[in-house]
Amino acid sequence: MAAKQHVSAFSLIKTTAAAGRLKQRIRAAGAAMSAALAGTVLAAAACCSAAEAYELTTPYKSGHFALHQVILERYEDYNEEFRAELTRDLQVQNRMQKLYQSSAAIFPYNSKGFKGTIGESMLGLLSIANYAPGEEQITLVNANTASYAGLYFSFSQLKDFVDNKALNSLFDELLRLPLMVTDIPVNAAGFDSKGNFYLTGRSSAMILDLRAEDSAYYTQDEIRAIKANECKIDALLFIERICPDLPLYISARAAVNHISCASAEETAANGSGADGGKEAGSTAAGK
Repeated sequence: MAAKQHVSAFSLIKTTAAAGRLKQRIRAAGAAMSAALAGTVLAAAACCSAAEAYELTTPYKSGHFALHQVILERYEDYNEEFRAELTRDLQVQNRMQKLYQSSAAIFPYNSKGFKGTIGESMLGLLSIANYAPGEEQITLVNANTASYAGLYFSFSQLKDFVDNKALNSLFDELLRLPLMVTDIPVNAAGFDSKGNFYLTGRSSAMILDLRAEDSAYYTQDEIRAIKANECKIDALLFIERICPDLPLYISARAAVNHISCASAEETAANGSGADGGKEAGSTAAGK
């Protein structure tokens, strides 16, 4: 009986030990399954996150400037959170690539982007400039067509750029990118011998000579009604030639986006971009 009891006790010990090992294996298996499940969930989350991340490419780039194309994914919202994330991404790129300035043309899901016309629907233009330490400028333009898809300058900023002798060596880089320039004073308006209509804006350091050949917002008659010394325009410029002597001479084709005249408030309102723009023949890439 004692032997029996000993055997029974030994069997119980083995059984208990086996049960303990089984529990350990079950716990280990459970932990492994949990880890695998967690990994699957994280992978799925990463997949979903990647699927909803915008697509950023850089169709135009020089040594110190870049113009990006951003196309949203299907379920991505163009909201404050998105703009903050894109701003951070551009700031990082600017620092890593040592860019003085970059702009991002933001397009909705399934857009043709720069491959479309200047009437292609657009959500906005985000620009970040940093020409000196601690002097970063962030500008968001509520643009609604690709006619605003260019490296962003106000006329005043472009004038300051030209006036800065340290940046004079960068003029040729501007030939490689479309420029979106606002508040250009129209100091002269008229036709050349071939019937092309030109708008000219100037400062003491710069002359912008623009062949106004297209618009997503105005008819040719409306553009040709612009009077010298009465109006300012916003325009997308495709630079053809730069003469670096002072005053700096820039010759460009232009798509007129906005006209503001002291004597033509109604014309200016018509070109404010609220109607989304008319389909035009030129592409956003200037082809």
